[in-house]
Amino acid sequence: MFYFKTKTKLTLITLTIIILTLILCLSSFAKTEVYFSLSENPQKAIIKNINQAETYINIAMYTFTDQEIALSLANAQKRGVKVRVYLDRSQIESTYSVSRLLVQKGIKVRISTNNYIMHHKFAIIDNRLLLTGSYNWTFAANNKNEENLMIIDDPEIIEIFQHQFVNLWTNKYSPDRTKALFNKAKVDILTVFPPPAQSKTKTININSASQDELVKVLQISEPLAQKIIALREELKGLKDLQALIQLPEITTLEWEEWEEQGITITVK
Repeated sequence: MFYFKTKTKLTLITLTIIILTLILCLSSFAKTEVYFSLSENPQKAIIKNINQAETYINIAMYTFTDQEIALSLANAQKRGVKVRVYLDRSQIESTYSVSRLLVQKGIKVRISTNNYIMHHKFAIIDNRLLLTGSYNWTFAANNKNEENLMIIDDPEIIEIFQHQFVNLWTNKYSPDRTKALFNKAKVDILTVFPPPAQSKTKTININSASQDELVKVLQISEPLAQKIIALREELKGLKDLQALIQLPEITTLEWEEWEEQGITITVK
């Protein structure tokens, strides 16, 4: 009887240790962060993650007046990171909006078709992080208002937001309002959104192209070009273009832009 009780006690202790270990392990994998304005500086967290972006940043923002964040986006674009910004119609004329600065820096900006309010406040970075919450990218949000910012690394949630962004970017933007913004900024819209190619003018072999060729022809960042090369080396050559789906950084928007630009990608 004593042996049985001792064994049962040891089993319960072992199970408890295993459960606690699992809880601690799961906690260590959770990287979701929460920031509150006026005490934890969400702006600093946003800029840090923009500075660490390697391939793309997709943004849907109701109000965007923070010049420091805008300049960090411009620097990201200089590194080859694709930056897309989708804004509410109020940002065309708003006095402090950075919308004009963004297009002057060559960043792709589109304006919502919504006649009321496009109230989203989120950004997706490299298909690995989602930044969202009540926090508009404004000076007031960081220094005056009570706001929250969440940085989420859950792939399923990111996929949902990415799908929503693609829908907004491709189906719910106003060409007229977008053109009005570019006119306000005194920037030719065709320099940022070149017209679709009338014929296939560029061809690139994804299996033989150098890193420099991948960057220049596909207009992608060096880190993404390196990942493409690593993937083709791992697979000993890509058998078809479907293999590129293994790289989550290559989204439907990339394929659409390559097609519009008249870029043909081959594996032979």
